[in-house]
Amino acid sequence: MSDRAVVIVGFVLLLLAGLGVVVFARARRELIASLGETMAYLTRARAARIAAVLVWAWLGWHFLAR
Repeated sequence: MSDRAVVIVGFVLLLLAGLGVVVFARARRELIASLGETMAYLTRARAARIAAVLVWAWLGWHFLAR
C-alpha cells in the first residue's frame, strides 16, 4: 500500500469517526452535545472565532486548492 493510500484511508477513518460522533450526539442528546452546540460554545470568544477561521482557511488551502 502506498503512502498516499495510507493517508487517504486515515482521513476516511477520521471522517467516519466524526460522523459516528455526530449521529451518536443526535441520538443521545443528554450524553453528548451536538456539533452545532459544541461549535457555538467554542466560538463564543473572538479569539476562538479567529482561530476557527484560520483553521478552516488552512484546511481549504491544503486540501481543496490542488
